[in-house]
Amino acid sequence: MEKLFIVDDHKMLLNGLKTYLEENSEWKVAKTFTSQAECLECLAQIQNPCELPQIIIVDVQLRGESGFDLVERITKNWPQIKCIIYSMYDTPGYILQARESGAKGYISKVASEEELLAALKTVLDGGEYIEKRMEKTLKNLDSVISSFSRQEKIIFEKILQGKTNKEIAGELFISSHSVENYVSFMYDKCYVKNRMELIQKFQNN
Repeated sequence: MEKLFIVDDHKMLLNGLKTYLEENSEWKVAKTFTSQAECLECLAQIQNPCELPQIIIVDVQLRGESGFDLVERITKNWPQIKCIIYSMYDTPGYILQARESGAKGYISKVASEEELLAALKTVLDGGEYIEKRMEKTLKNLDSVISSFSRQEKIIFEKILQGKTNKEIAGELFISSHSVENYVSFMYDKCYVKNRMELIQKFQNN
């Protein structure tokens, strides 16, 4: 039986997901957590590598913390564990950030249970999984971001997450003017005139 952990601060969803997986698949949900700290503490205490989960399902937001940060830490310290981001958000910016964090899969909470099982199987077998309805959008994104600098890529992700220049500046510890300059360069590279056109060009269809 395959083993996984789930990290989600919504206890009702957490318990429902655990029940579904154990009743309808070969997966055993060995541990569940509602915070980043709980998960990391548990992993650090596991001495036998055989007791580690093959996959950890991680929610994007955990009581004000970022699920992406947790995925980065897991990927760095336990590279044998694969992570899937499971999120209420389906905007392209979150998909890109999930991939940057090291996640091997991204699926929204409105996806069917069958698609979640498909994602788990694909990731377990060594592949990467993006929710089917997001694949076309991701291909469009990949064709553009290859021309971006690392900073432009990060700002681009945050724009597609709906964040303002001021919010982006605060998160990246740079000036709003610097963000405006980066955004202007991106408009040129994406052949759009403003933020609305940029978002509409890469929204999920």
